Amino acid sequence: MQYPTYKKIKVKDLDTLELEIARLKLQSKSMEIELLERGAYLKSNFKGMAINSVVPGVANSGVLGILGKVGKAAWNSGTAKSTLTNILITAAEFIAVRFGVKLANKVSQKKKKKKTAKANVDSEG
Repeated sequence: MQYPTYKKIKVKDLDTLELEIARLKLQSKSMEIELLERGAYLKSNFKGMAINSVVPGVANSGVLGILGKVGKAAWNSGTAKSTLTNILITAAEFIAVRFGVKLANKVSQKKKKKKTAKANVDSEG
């Protein structure tokens, strides 16, 4: 929605300054209203826009729309949230342990290589 804009007035004295201030206040108020309307639109349509940005056309499609509603209902239930949280925590722990084991092996192999290299230098010298 486009709000009315008023013509600029060339300020020459205090009266025209007052008129220009009033015009700018009206313009700022109309811009504020427009910003609020756009914010409300974004807030009400954010989920659909986000889904459509990832996979275009999914938000309003039949089968995937139904799956989305089922997923939303499952997410709203407490047991599904706790189950999913437990799965994610277990996966994170597993990944962390694997990473930690790999890191520990890497460090120990470097130490062994340094010891063998030092032993070779000592035995030659």
